[in-house]
Amino acid sequence: MARSTRTIGKPETVSMHVTVRGIAEAAGVSIGSVSSVLNNRHIERRISAETVEKVKAAAARLGYLPNIGARRLRSGLGAKPTVILALITSFEAPLSLVNHFVTGLREVSLEPGGPLGGVSTMLLIEMFAAGRLRDLPGLLSGDHFNAAIITNTTMEDDAFLAAHPLPYPAVLVNRRIAGFASVVEDSDSGARAAEILAGMKRRRLAVLHGSPLTQITKMRIESFMRAAKELTDTPAKEIVASQLSEGAAADAMTRFFDSGGKIDGLYTVTDGKALGAYHAIRQAGLSIPDDIAVIGVGDYDISKFFDPPLSCVGVPHSELGRSAARLLLQRLRRSDLAVNRVELGFEQHLRASTGHSATVRRGRARVR
Repeated sequence: MARSTRTIGKPETVSMHVTVRGIAEAAGVSIGSVSSVLNNRHIERRISAETVEKVKAAAARLGYLPNIGARRLRSGLGAKPTVILALITSFEAPLSLVNHFVTGLREVSLEPGGPLGGVSTMLLIEMFAAGRLRDLPGLLSGDHFNAAIITNTTMEDDAFLAAHPLPYPAVLVNRRIAGFASVVEDSDSGARAAEILAGMKRRRLAVLHGSPLTQITKMRIESFMRAAKELTDTPAKEIVASQLSEGAAADAMTRFFDSGGKIDGLYTVTDGKALGAYHAIRQAGLSIPDDIAVIGVGDYDISKFFDPPLSCVGVPHSELGRSAARLLLQRLRRSDLAVNRVELGFEQHLRASTGHSATVRRGRARVR
C-alpha cells in the first residue's frame, strides 16, 4: 500500500523566502515539477499524483507563501500602475458596519469620474485591536498601501494619529483630528434623540453605551446628556456596558433593572446596543414603547426589522462610507487639496419603538 508523504500539522515557519529550488530539494523532484504544481498546471503537464503530493507536502512543511508581487510582474499585471486603498478598522467593529465602507468604495468607483484614470485599484482591509492602531504594519511608512480610510478608532488611537502625520492621503470617519481630512456626522444627533424622547413626555431618560469610548460616541453622549437636562430638569442616567457587544449591552441593562433602576426613555449610541437593550427590557417584563421608548443611532440596515421597529437618529454608515470614499479619491487625484471636513446632517427615522408610524427626515451635508 502506498504511503502518503503529506505532513499534518503546522509548518516549521511561514515565509516568502522559501524558494522553488528549496522545495524541489526537500521533495526530491525537479524545479520544473515544483513550478507546475505551485502554479496549478500539473494536470496539463501530466505531473504524477505522487509527485504533486510530494511537492505540496514539502511546501507545507517549509511554510511556503507565494510572492504575489512577483507573480503580478511575470503575468504582465504589474505593467499597469496599481493603487492600493486600505480600509483600516478595529477588530471590535461589527462586520455589518465594515461592509458599508467596502460597499461605499465600490459604489463610488463605479460613479462617473470615480476611477483613477489609467490606474487599477485594489482594496485591502487592515484590522487592529482597539487602542493599538500604532502596531499596524505599514501605517507610518506607507509601504503597504497608498491611501486609507480610517474608522472605529479609540481615543488612544486618535491621540497617536494626532502626533504622527501619515505619508499618504487618508480620510478619517467620525473623528476630528487636526491635519486630517474627515467625514463626520452632525455633533448634535444625541441632542435630537433627547428632544424626541422629551417630546413624548418621557422624563426619566438614560443613555446606554459601551467601553472603550470613541470620539463620536463621547460626542453623542455629551449632547444627549446636555439636552436631556435642559428639557426635563433631571440629569439622564448613564448605563455603561463592559464591552461593545450586544450581549454586554443586555447585561448592563439587566444589572440596571436588578439594582432598582427605572427609566421611561432610552438612547443607545449604536443600534447594536439597542438590540441588547430590547432583550433586557423584555426579560424585565417591560414593553417597548409603552414602558420604555428606545432610540438608536441608525447604523444597521436591520433596525426597521426589530420588534418593534427601532427609531434612529444619526448618519447611516452607508452614507459615511460613500462620502469617505469620494473624499479619498478626490485627494488621490489632487494631492494639493486643502485639508477639509465633510459634515453630514443626521437622518431621523421615527418608528414604533417611540410610538411613531414610519417617518424620515434628512439633514444636509456641509463641507468645511
